[in-house]
Amino acid sequence: MSTSPATAVVVTYNSEDHITECLAALARADVLVRMVDNASTDRTVALVTERFPKVDVVVNPVNLGFAAAVNQGLSGIDTDVVLLVNPDCVLPPATVRELVRTLRTRPEVGVAGPRLRDPAGRVAVSAHPFESLGSVLASRFGGALLPVALRRAFSGADRRRAYDACTGTGTGESVAVDWLSGACLAIRTRLLTEIGGLDEGYFMYYEDEELCLQAWRRGSAVVYVPTVEAVHVGGASSDPEVTWPHLYRSMLRFFARHRRGTFHLVRLAVVLRALIGVVLAGMRRVGRSRERAGWRGRAWLEVCRIAVASTPGPAGQEHRKDLRRPQCT
Repeated sequence: MSTSPATAVVVTYNSEDHITECLAALARADVLVRMVDNASTDRTVALVTERFPKVDVVVNPVNLGFAAAVNQGLSGIDTDVVLLVNPDCVLPPATVRELVRTLRTRPEVGVAGPRLRDPAGRVAVSAHPFESLGSVLASRFGGALLPVALRRAFSGADRRRAYDACTGTGTGESVAVDWLSGACLAIRTRLLTEIGGLDEGYFMYYEDEELCLQAWRRGSAVVYVPTVEAVHVGGASSDPEVTWPHLYRSMLRFFARHRRGTFHLVRLAVVLRALIGVVLAGMRRVGRSRERAGWRGRAWLEVCRIAVASTPGPAGQEHRKDLRRPQCT
């Protein structure tokens, strides 16, 4: 067993603008680092090999997706804790120590994550209840149109509790939540092995929610730790024309597996949202944002195609209507 407190797995894709700060923070935390690069076309790999010779680097000739790349990085890890860290996330040593301490002193906890802030210091809501038809409608049709306070007022108790924990209006103590953002997570290596790593059926997005769901199903709590923080830029290497289709494909897959009763309603909602997006993009093409409208229109057309072609899968596929997690004591 390594003497390092943890092994961090970092998946990169055109991450040269952020990877240096990310890895420098992990070096200060004295953790082992494995970086898996998903066919970057910038200087990500060159920067890391030049400046961080101790980092174990795996370079993929093609983009395998986030989940598959993480699973590559998990091979042969001999620390009892794994950190999943996005390349645009800066994790201070004190945060690493507290997350590791939480897992080692609380045997009921399998996954732990810190409070996330953006570079301007604003809190990112990174703790969530499991997705439902209502949450999809609120986020995809309400979204920025509804003030956060109003969305909170109409949310269920689980969503309000998670929101309060993230924004600091809760008790300030660690709180069990359904799932945490995969931008920064600490996980028991044994639990990850038992689950089989991340679900590679998700190219990107929703693999963190699936991971936390599988942790709960195996009796391991998912805990948000608001006393320590990390800085997360968010979407640093994302091309919306590529990522939006992946987001909605993963959403539909999650509902097909775990919420089959509302799958067709969610699919209909996605089709309607995509059609609205196509219409709005077409209207914007007459203005000065023609290029932006062009990629938005193409992205929404692909989302619509994905939703129309999506099915809940064959009978007998793993699913469960009741996603309520057990209470954590």
